[in-house]
Amino acid sequence: MSKDLIVHGDGFHIEFHTKNHMTSPERFPPLCAEISGDNDYVLQERIIVPPDMANMAGRYSSMTSTPDRCNSPLILKGHPDLPFQRASVVARIEDAASKADKSDHAIKITSGESSVLYGAPIFGLTGSFHAAFKKISDVLENVQMNESDMVRTWIFMDDILKDYDELNTAREKFFSQWHGQDKTFIPASTGIQSRTIGHNRLAIEFCAFSGKNISIRQISSPLQNEPTAYGKLFSRAVLVELIRSKLLFISGTAAIDKAGRSVYAGNFEKQLKFTLDVLTEILGQQNAGFSSIAQAIVYLKRSEDLRSGMNILEKTAFPCEKSLFQIGVDVCRDDLLCEIEVTAVI
Repeated sequence: MSKDLIVHGDGFHIEFHTKNHMTSPERFPPLCAEISGDNDYVLQERIIVPPDMANMAGRYSSMTSTPDRCNSPLILKGHPDLPFQRASVVARIEDAASKADKSDHAIKITSGESSVLYGAPIFGLTGSFHAAFKKISDVLENVQMNESDMVRTWIFMDDILKDYDELNTAREKFFSQWHGQDKTFIPASTGIQSRTIGHNRLAIEFCAFSGKNISIRQISSPLQNEPTAYGKLFSRAVLVELIRSKLLFISGTAAIDKAGRSVYAGNFEKQLKFTLDVLTEILGQQNAGFSSIAQAIVYLKRSEDLRSGMNILEKTAFPCEKSLFQIGVDVCRDDLLCEIEVTAVI
């Protein structure tokens, strides 16, 4: 388990936990115990299990012991060659002036005039993607927050190569309601293939921040242009500045150049190295590096690339111990062989 980097707010803090067993596979891990007191809340929980563990995955969720203080977990079916993996985001309230409000759809931490919200997974089956985005608006409205407070979305799709255009149409309609020329900020995002337990066509997670003591701004990618330049409504990265910490959300990042073109077609190692260069440049703008990464997810299209990918990551000191790994999943373009998303604490 990794728990090194902490986001300090005013009256609360946020921790990041990761358990991946990539070096010493553990088929049946111990129950998780991040919650140690009445003021601890699991804001986000991701569990990736081998297919033969799918029916028992729920027993390893924090929901089994403290459902009243946990968002529902997102449980994904992993590759049979990979062990159990789990990551969580935990908030700890530090004083009586701060509070947490939990519903079936979100957990909101409020301290003074600042608010942090993590939504529970929103699932879509055969219905419209528009309905899933509408649910985000409903969740935010119920807790007196706005769409413009969103800083990060995670979008997991059963068949991204088939449904990516539909996703982008729904996302564009959703964000265009409040994103205009006078407001350039839109959330960081990941759109990737992943198979949820339950065979949902779509799963969306999101988080939002607001308040006088919180500043939010878009961060550019020196080696890439913004996705809006080619019609995709998300930011390369978003920086959330709290009183004592900065939280940097870097979108799912792949080998795409400044012209919006995929590069190094068919060459996994070059694509991965280019992706790591992009991440290095984004982090470097905040005087940070891979040591600032609190959590990451590495997505590989081909299972045969895992060994060489791990070698490259280890040589560049990328924190594999703080990363989840999904292999055998499609990226948003058929010619892209890998993607990495990052959450960093500065």
